[in-house]
Order: sequence, then C-alpha cells, then structure tokens
Amino acid sequence: MSKSSYLCGLVVAASALIGTSAHAALTLSGIACTGQSPTMVSQPGYLDCAGAFDGNNLGNASRLADVNSRIFTEFGLSGLTSQDITGSSGGITSGTLTFAAQSSPFVLALKAGDAFSLYEFSGGGASSITFDTLGVGFFSGPRNSHFGQELSHATLYGSTPAVPEPETYALMLAGLGAMGFIARRRKT
Repeated sequence: MSKSSYLCGLVVAASALIGTSAHAALTLSGIACTGQSPTMVSQPGYLDCAGAFDGNNLGNASRLADVNSRIFTEFGLSGLTSQDITGSSGGITSGTLTFAAQSSPFVLALKAGDAFSLYEFSGGGASSITFDTLGVGFFSGPRNSHFGQELSHATLYGSTPAVPEPETYALMLAGLGAMGFIARRRKT
C-alpha cells in the first residue's frame, strides 16, 4: 500500500468517526404509527406520532439519550423526565393508562413486541389516555385482519414541576428574616 493510499484511508476513517454521533440512531421497524392506530389519533390533545422504532425505549443511559434526542427532533420537546405508567395495563392490546395530570406537552411511548412508538399530546390537564398497540406492531391474522401485539410497557415523558429542596425553604426564610430585620431597623 502506498503512503498516499494509507493517508487517504486515515482521512476517510477520521471523517467517518467525526461524523458519527455518540449514540446509535433509532431504527424504524417498518410499521408507521400514523394511520395504524385510530384509538391513539382520536385522543383529546393528540398532536403527532413517530415510529415505530426497533427495540426498547428504556434501558441504559445511552438508549434514554437516543429516545430523548428523537423526541427533540420529532416534536421539539426537551428536558423531559421519564416515568413508567404501565400499571396493570401490561400484556393487553388496548385499554386506558392513567397518570398525574399533565399541563404542558408530553410524549407517551408504547412498547409492544420488539418495537415502540412515540405519541405527542398537548397536555391541557390530561390524566388518562385510551390506547391500542396497532401503531407499534401488529400480527396479521386470518383474512388480513390486524391485531396489536401485547403492551410491554408505557412510558410518559413529561415535565415534572420542580419540588424545592428543604435547603431552598431555609434560604428563603433566612432572606425574609433579613429583610424584616432591615425594615425594622430603618423604622427606628
């Protein structure tokens, strides 16, 4: 191998490394969530969906970063926390998921079979969603009837209001006390 071929190979390899992200991209499973799930699309506050994607939306920190990145790319939402809301709904193809009321936009991930889909909702105080798993994956039955695979888990990606730490309250009280002391001293 000539020196110029070797250097050219190194440049191509370095370019490939620089161009790749630290996380693997999510891979589409071939099933589109749009048009497959009439139950999800008809929910109050439904905005959009993405997927279905191969694999699991939960797991290690790298996978969570991939999902959060995809949520930002698809819906423009960031800084969301994840919470498992499957409850007793696992192992069925349709039902109702309940969760704490969401006042701001949130994303619901449904995992069924070996894929998951992401559904964006506007919030508006929503605290339950009636779901089906047809937009995640389905089996073909007799005469091309489709039925969803069983729900493995549902994850809510939403904004959680910040709960002040006790130290925050202590600092706030100390500040109010100092302001009261200064005000009283000015009066005298």
